[in-house]
Amino acid sequence: MPWSVFAPAWLARSMLRWCSQDPSRLRSRRVLCHSCVVRHLLVVDSVRNIMLVDVIGNLRMPIGAPLTAAMRSQVTTAVWSAQGQWTAWSVNSVEMDGIREVRLHDEDSDLASVLVESVSAFYLCPSPCGRWLSHLSPGPFGLELAVSNIATGAMHVIERGQPMFWSWSSDATQIAVHVENRVIVTDHDGGSTRLLTDVAGSFITPRWLAGGSVLFAIDDRIMAAGPDDSLTSLVAGGSMGRFALDDESRHLAYVDTAGDSAALVVLDLVSLTPTQVTTAPVIAFFWSPDASRLAILSAAGDGQVQWLVAEGSNIHHLQPFHPTRTWATSVLPFFEQYTESHAVWSPDSTSVVAPAVDDQGGTGALIQTADSSGHKQWVPDAELAWWA
Repeated sequence: MPWSVFAPAWLARSMLRWCSQDPSRLRSRRVLCHSCVVRHLLVVDSVRNIMLVDVIGNLRMPIGAPLTAAMRSQVTTAVWSAQGQWTAWSVNSVEMDGIREVRLHDEDSDLASVLVESVSAFYLCPSPCGRWLSHLSPGPFGLELAVSNIATGAMHVIERGQPMFWSWSSDATQIAVHVENRVIVTDHDGGSTRLLTDVAGSFITPRWLAGGSVLFAIDDRIMAAGPDDSLTSLVAGGSMGRFALDDESRHLAYVDTAGDSAALVVLDLVSLTPTQVTTAPVIAFFWSPDASRLAILSAAGDGQVQWLVAEGSNIHHLQPFHPTRTWATSVLPFFEQYTESHAVWSPDSTSVVAPAVDDQGGTGALIQTADSSGHKQWVPDAELAWWA
């Protein structure tokens, strides 16, 4: 295999570190020097190993030692830390004697290690600062939300129960958790806890607003609880509880059922003015890192889905595609939680990526330019893929 297709991981990663700077704000990923553009995807391939893919140079780089068939285990999910210091992935097995653990790859040392043993984590979420990794796994009393210290490996179980969804505060000192019918705020080590509500609706994930307020849903309302526990109703009725907040805390996208049919609405949180974006059947929606665009995944018929990219009053329709089964069943139903940790948008807010199936049944990462110019790129052999 030529060097340009399967390059040493340390070389590509050292190039990435050399070109990158610390991000100036949460979810900005990394700011690259103008003379060198490096764009990577974090990929779980068809045999369930983890790869870092340079989509410009067509380089595929394994992260850590690949799993073999004899190990009877596979990578189920992976995540890149918010500032690019490390990559974490979960190894699980259906066999009794298979490997079950969370592994970590440090970018500075280029070394991989086991962070957590005997845990079947199926979702991973890094803290904004990169000091901790939160993870969700089944336990004897329901689902367990735990936080592991990246430096020491020490783990604390924060909450037990289900459903279980959560959001890190921007300074990583607190976690807002939706567990069962409660919404609570707890310290990152599970210490001090305060209850926001015990009548939470069937929404997914709470989100933090700038200033320390927490968004959550009660029935068909979307509420904001302030640091002093004061409650403000942002959406007074008609909400399905599906919402996404942009990184600037300026716009809230949500599904509204108050009219004759469900519609996707964007609420300006400064003027509190709602604007209807589309009445197309919405599956998921994701804000771009610079908050200028909203990528809306819509049903397109015949088992296909399609990105609708809203930019101001314009909507760009991208080419329909068939999503991979894993992405469609394990990620999209919980897209609000994945916006906390996994990026479908490129760091420069110009492209979206989705794990897709081609005409021959092969899986790959479909990268599409968000301006509907028709430009696309296919990265083969990807069951799951996100921007790193």
